[in-house]
Amino acid sequence: AGAPAALLALSVALRTLNCGLVQTSFVPDEYWQALEVAHRMVFRNNANYGYLTWEWAHGLRGYSYPLIFASIYKALQLLAKDDVQLLIWVPRLAQAVLAAFADVKLYSLVRHLENAETAKWVYFCQLCSWFTWYSCTRTLTNTMETILTIFALSYYPIKGSKMGSSCKYLALVALAIIIRPTAVILWIPLIFSHFLQEQRKSDLILHNCIPVGLVTVGTSLIIDRMFSGEWVLVQLNFLKFNVLQNLGTFYGSHPWHWYFTQGLPVILGTHLPFFIHGCVLAPKRYRIFLMAVTWTVLVY
Repeated sequence: AGAPAALLALSVALRTLNCGLVQTSFVPDEYWQALEVAHRMVFRNNANYGYLTWEWAHGLRGYSYPLIFASIYKALQLLAKDDVQLLIWVPRLAQAVLAAFADVKLYSLVRHLENAETAKWVYFCQLCSWFTWYSCTRTLTNTMETILTIFALSYYPIKGSKMGSSCKYLALVALAIIIRPTAVILWIPLIFSHFLQEQRKSDLILHNCIPVGLVTVGTSLIIDRMFSGEWVLVQLNFLKFNVLQNLGTFYGSHPWHWYFTQGLPVILGTHLPFFIHGCVLAPKRYRIFLMAVTWTVLVY
């Protein structure tokens, strides 16, 4: 029982160190879709203070994720501690702590599904992932999507497991989709698989899917209305722009094989041979996860 607490302390210490060591800039979104927006939400004295990129004017981004950091900034402002260094580091430290919780949640999930030995190796691999180290303390929607996905998986009703909770995992999935609409791609095969194995399908839809969907979309709509000044359904605009109109290619595109030949191999790094080995050995009940990974890469 004490292992997760000790593990959490270790994870928080390591991710705090991680946060301090990563001092580079990765992509503009970690500022322009999070911190800059949150800063404007809290500190603008007039409508012209702070800069928003064009996506915000076209309703392609939602305020739900920046609101997390705006809350932190507001707390710092009320405590009269809103100096530059704290405004820079406190959001990143908060993200680091969330990443630490996700590390431990992943360990607990594997321990429940398999055993402590396997869980230790998964935890070790998570800490040794160069890409996780490089990006998990950054204020990116991708980072929060990853954290929410790990938490959602820990409540996902895997066949033969008694740990699942439809309401909890669906709520976390809905939150991930609100923050980053592309999260829906990963969850399509997982939710479909759950639906097929569910005995009481109508209960799943009526008592879980519909209420969770209405609450999360409704909350997102209200938040965006409060800060943008108009009713806007960000997820629909995002779909129109990136999928139906395919305007995202204006900012550059890769060859069709990029995710297979460069994207996935680079992110996995030294874990690539172990990943391939694991794909071959994957037990039948975990193949849904392998299918979800393959499906996601194929869709991208």
